[in-house]
Order: sequence, then structure tokens, then C-alpha cells
Amino acid sequence: MINERFSQNITSESFLFVIFVRILNKNTMLVNFTFQNFRSFRDEKTLSMEAGSIKELKESVIQKESYRLLPAAVMYGANSSGKSNVLLALMTMRSVLLGSVRLNPTDELYFQPFKLDLTSANAPTSFEIQFLLDDVKYRYGFDYDKTHICKEWLYEKCAGQREFNLFLRVDNEFEVSKTRFPEGMGKEGATPSNRLFVSLVAQLNGAKSMRILDWFNNCNYLSGMDSQGYEGFTLQMFSNHLEGCRQALEFFHHTQLGFNELLVTEKSFSDETISGKMQIPEALRSKLVEELKGKKIMEAKTTHNIYDEQGNVSGIGTFDKDEMESEGTKKVIEMSGPIFDTLRLGKVLIVDELDAKLHPLLTRSILQLFMNPETNPHGAQLIFATHDTNLLNLAYLRRDQIWFTEKDKTESTDLYSLLEFKDENGTKIRNDRSVQKDYINGRYGAIPFLN
Repeated sequence: MINERFSQNITSESFLFVIFVRILNKNTMLVNFTFQNFRSFRDEKTLSMEAGSIKELKESVIQKESYRLLPAAVMYGANSSGKSNVLLALMTMRSVLLGSVRLNPTDELYFQPFKLDLTSANAPTSFEIQFLLDDVKYRYGFDYDKTHICKEWLYEKCAGQREFNLFLRVDNEFEVSKTRFPEGMGKEGATPSNRLFVSLVAQLNGAKSMRILDWFNNCNYLSGMDSQGYEGFTLQMFSNHLEGCRQALEFFHHTQLGFNELLVTEKSFSDETISGKMQIPEALRSKLVEELKGKKIMEAKTTHNIYDEQGNVSGIGTFDKDEMESEGTKKVIEMSGPIFDTLRLGKVLIVDELDAKLHPLLTRSILQLFMNPETNPHGAQLIFATHDTNLLNLAYLRRDQIWFTEKDKTESTDLYSLLEFKDENGTKIRNDRSVQKDYINGRYGAIPFLN
């Protein structure tokens, strides 16, 4: 499902080369995302990227037309509390939309409702998103179940104007604006019940519909636990010295990862490529070698200083990245391509378990790339889940950027921000609180209860 965000080829480690989607849009920012009846979420919840009326870190707030938007949001919660499902909900909306073009009329949709009560399992899932494309805000959403689209809608709001409805669909009944969405006229009857109308109109070169799909192509997901889906893009960036390569190297040096340079070359696959790297049965190894023989792969090496007995630099050594570097260093290298591509083009980057394998200072440094207007001049946004409580500091994040997930007694997940949270006396959290200490002590919920 989510793997459609990339196309595949080969790398030296995983034999998968991934092309990160590049759709060039200006001022493409997420405003908010609302979802209901998805996995552990039974009730309607909203993740908002709109800045609240608070003063901390106001230099990080991104001003787009009349909107004040946040460059980052972070999810905290106990294991199995549903924080990853917030990210997955957004990417599932993306996947259902972008995958709609490939559906046959009888194909089923990816449908994962809340299954722990008597009604939700048979009720539709609902997604709605609001985002900016240049100076226009779009509000697009749909309700669906396993077999069909129950409802679909699209609104637009230009600067200084009220919001207008472009179309509304309820099952197979359509209301299409002749003046504001003429590209949809006459196409209603050609839309199968399991197909999204925006997808069909975009396929037929509808300009606004294509822009909607373009926005979703600028919203990408990474797993912090597995680089298989994006390492190839990073290695290609370094091999071809693409934009972002210089900034990534500067970041490596700034965070003192320990190597001097990253050298990436393209070479033909040979048996020596996997010698000593992959612990697999000989029969499978032979088959793999046969299938990949002669194909191009990317090889990554790092350079390090070589020292004499007095501790002076006597030369430079070149080493295989995978054999020489730590797991955390390899992760930073592999994530650098998507990170700096996102910053350069003003995209939205979603990362689950960002902190996995990373020192807390490295995680903070990645966050600061998005929080600092100098390194994020194009309004890129980072949304991630983490267990790193060191970031729970109002010197690094605003109260409206910190989100918590917690399950209630019916095992349905709640989602709330620190700015929204009120204590037992109904008082909101002040900006002088020790948020990390309060969180560990259970003040905000969203932690495991251990016997």
C-alpha cells in the first residue's frame, strides 16, 4: 500500500533503489488532517498544523498568506497507544487516492476500521485534509468502506474570499459546480463506485484535480526502523551530486558523525558485492547472484583519517559504509536524501520512530533543520512519532507542536496536543513547566502503566 510512494531498483545493501517522488510545487503546506474510524481511532480526531496564539518560538512559525503554520509536529504515547496510526491514517488517505487510478470496478479498497465495538467495524472510514497550494486552501475528503466510496467532497478558498464547494458526491449522486469545477462536468457517470472522482478527473487532465494529486505526491513517509524504502534515493543523490548533497555533507560534519566524506559510485554487481555481508543459505545466495549478475548497484564508502603512533594524521583511509559505520550513523546517512529533498522543495515528511538508533542530540539536530527558518526557507514540514523525551522541552518545541495519544477504557485512541491539555483543575499547561518531567510522571497521560 504505502510502498507506492517510491519506485524500485537496486542498492548495494538491500538491492532496492528508490526514487523519491519529485513534484515541484510552491507553497505546499498541510493545514490540518481529520480522520475517523481508522484502526485504533474510533472517534473523529484532528491533527492541526495551525499555530496557536502563544508566544514561544514564534520565529519558527511559517506565515503563508493569512495562515500561521507549524514546521513540525511530534507524537508521543505508550507502545500500542496509536501514535503510529496517526501517521498511517494520513498515508492511507494518500495511498487510497493515488492508488485509485489502478482499480478495477470490482477491486476492494484498503479498509481498516475500528473493530472493537458493535457498530464501527461496519461503518465507513472518514478522511479530510486541508492544505495550501500557493495562495489557495483546499479542503478535500472522502468516506469509504471496503467496496465503495460513500461520500467525497472538495472545497477551495482563495485569499480574501469565502470557501466555495467544487463538488459533492454521495454514493453515485454528484453535485458539480459548473463555474468553479468545469473539469468535472460530464464525468460523473464514468466514475465507478470504488473510484475517487478527483482521481478520475485528474487522469483526464483536470487541472485542479491534478494539483490535488500533486500535493499528495509531495507528502512522503519514512520508517525510522528500516531504510530499505529510501536509501537508494540518498545514494543516487550523492552519486550524481544532486541538489541537497552539499547540505547533507555539512550536516554530517556539524553533527560530528566521525567520517570525512561519503563516496558513492555506481558499479556492476558481482559475487564479491555480497561476500561477508549477507548471512543467507548458499542455495539462495547462488540464485541471488545469478539474478543480479551484470546489473548496476550503488556502492557507498566513507573516508576516515589514519593516525600514526603520535596521534597525528598520516593519511586517509576508505572503508565500506556498512562495515565501518554504526547503525545510527548509517541511518542518518540514509535519511539525509529525503530530509534535504523535503527541505529544498517545501514538502511534507512523515517519519515513524525518528529517534530509533539515534542519539538524542542527533534527533534534535534533525528537528532543528525544520524549526530554523534559515535551513527551512521553503516551509517544509516534519511530522514524526518518537519516544525521545529529551525533545519535550519548550526551548525546542512549542506547546501546539507536541501531541499525545492515549487509549481509553474501550481501547479507542484519543489524540490531543499539549496546548489543548487541561489538568484536573481545568487549567491549561503554562509555558514555564518542565514538560519532560511532567510527562514521565504521568501528568499528561500517554505513558504505559506498569504493574
